[in-house]
Amino acid sequence: MSLLTVQQVSKAYKFHIGVFKSRKFFALKSVSLQVRAGEILALVGESGSGKTTLGKLVLRLEKPTEGKIFFDGVEVSNFGKEYTRYVSAVFQDPASSLNPRMSVREILEEPLMVHGYKDRERRILNALVDAGLGEEYLFRKPYQLSGGQKQRVAIARATVLEPKLLVADEPTASLDASLRKGILELFSKLRLKGISVLLITHDIRTVDYIADRVAVLYRGRLLELGTKEQVLKTPLHPYTKYLIQNIPAEHPSQRRTTQIVEAQANAEEVCPFYPLCEHKMDECKVELKEAFIDGRLVCCNIY
Repeated sequence: MSLLTVQQVSKAYKFHIGVFKSRKFFALKSVSLQVRAGEILALVGESGSGKTTLGKLVLRLEKPTEGKIFFDGVEVSNFGKEYTRYVSAVFQDPASSLNPRMSVREILEEPLMVHGYKDRERRILNALVDAGLGEEYLFRKPYQLSGGQKQRVAIARATVLEPKLLVADEPTASLDASLRKGILELFSKLRLKGISVLLITHDIRTVDYIADRVAVLYRGRLLELGTKEQVLKTPLHPYTKYLIQNIPAEHPSQRRTTQIVEAQANAEEVCPFYPLCEHKMDECKVELKEAFIDGRLVCCNIY
């Protein structure tokens, strides 16, 4: 069953190209996807692919230029402040997202006070323990915590209201490799509790570790969507193959000589990967076809 539905969503920003002229830049273009109840859907792509923009739209921090977003069958713009009870966020840098003047207890209590919960002590302690921290952390302040502990507090704050969906934007990017595994295992535990996760990441290894399904974005376009096994083991879209082939090596001895090359897509080209694609055709400049192969979506004219 679909919990979150993104329906033909585009997001455009205006930028000035002169004193009196402006131009639209589409950070997202006609993106449609769903997050099912109790699953982890990973949004994957390079910087500038539109992942964070989509996360902001789901969190209602931005409004779509076109299209609609539904949560539990209701358009998100129709919700009031109760929406933050159902959909919560974990950001990349816990140091900047936690109030340095508050204790851990105050940080976790704040959303409960906003929504008028009475049994705050129980909820605070449950969220903290579920995040892997003990009661002794309640009266510590962020500067007294390690990076991994700060992120666990941020996750506890996000889950203290027992939301249905968690939007996690690069939640392990600011952490050492030794701490990432523990945070990822925490997300897996949240899934077992029935919390869906929209995981925004550029790290393919993170996706392989915990995701159920994968959505591949490039320059604002959704190019492939399928199960983790389908997308990572047998990718169909040329960009997905390109992305997986250029995963940074874990050890210097495993480094490849190929590198991801920056390329600017012409505004006339509908497929954003056209300049780098080995299979490009003239029709890619005017049309981008959708195909469903073995239950997965791929947007490419070679299929």
